Amino acid sequence: MLVRLAPILVAALSACTSGRNESPDSKPVQEPRPVEVADPMANFARLIPGEWRVTFGNGTSAFTTWQWGPGKHSMHGDELELMYWHPGRKHVCLLSLHPDIPGVGRGSGEGTIRFEGETAEGVLDLYQPRGLRRLGIRWTFDGPDKYHDTLLEATGAGGFKLQNEWDRYRVAKRSEAQPQAVEETPKLPEHLKIFEAFLGEWETKGDSVSVDAPRVESTFEFVPDYVYARVVAPRMDGESTHLLDAYVYQDVRTRALRCLALSSSGGVYEGDVTALEGGALQLDLKGYEGDRVELLVVRFNFEPDGSLRSREWSLVGSDRKLLLDVRHERVERKKD
Repeated sequence: MLVRLAPILVAALSACTSGRNESPDSKPVQEPRPVEVADPMANFARLIPGEWRVTFGNGTSAFTTWQWGPGKHSMHGDELELMYWHPGRKHVCLLSLHPDIPGVGRGSGEGTIRFEGETAEGVLDLYQPRGLRRLGIRWTFDGPDKYHDTLLEATGAGGFKLQNEWDRYRVAKRSEAQPQAVEETPKLPEHLKIFEAFLGEWETKGDSVSVDAPRVESTFEFVPDYVYARVVAPRMDGESTHLLDAYVYQDVRTRALRCLALSSSGGVYEGDVTALEGGALQLDLKGYEGDRVELLVVRFNFEPDGSLRSREWSLVGSDRKLLLDVRHERVERKKD
């Protein structure tokens, strides 16, 4: 993982929906079927480039930008709406997170989505403090630069009913806003406090116990309401190879800390995160690489010199085999 999985590891859907309960678009949403295609993410490429603008009834607008994940096996939108091909489930899966919304609370959801021609349909189990919401998603494209976005919800025996609908239009990406002053140490919510010491940039120096471990650079960032880790391998020409994206978040239903890591090879690694003594972390993961499934334990701990040590073991029955033992040093960026 880490150096193989890499060395360091939704748009908000709230209860504040409105609209009619019935519509021609409120036909039942079908659970997407498993698929076997050469490139299951190919149809989603239409979401890039540019931004997608939606204008609400009160006249305000919102914009969503989609970006490819490592190896173009995944795609993520703002806040967190993540779509990724899962080689074990044979689905394009969804992970949707939203931070605390007044009167609603936080939300975490999982589901699936797939394209049929010019229409994408999906289902999402969204957990909020009040309980489970079973949502249906339908995107109907009208040419390359417009689609009709329909949100449905299963509210009873009648199945899915229309909750809201919008038209979204592609626009040129706006110029980047001037960066605002950033706190030296972001205030993490209590359930993510254990990641405070990890935030920032790290790099390996090539002096690993694992002979074949490449030099990599890793960044930990807090993005309400999750921790995002990005791992790249620098190249001599100044470009970098995007190796891994990892997301750590709290499952609203179980309160457990979860990790989802997506590699450039198309691997998916998912499991629980546990805090250990002395600020160490352990990830117990199930990994899917093609048709292969493996169980892994990844542990991070800080050394007396301030470096970060990451180790990885594979589990086969009761046997544990060390695959990786790497140290990372913090990168201190000079302030302007």
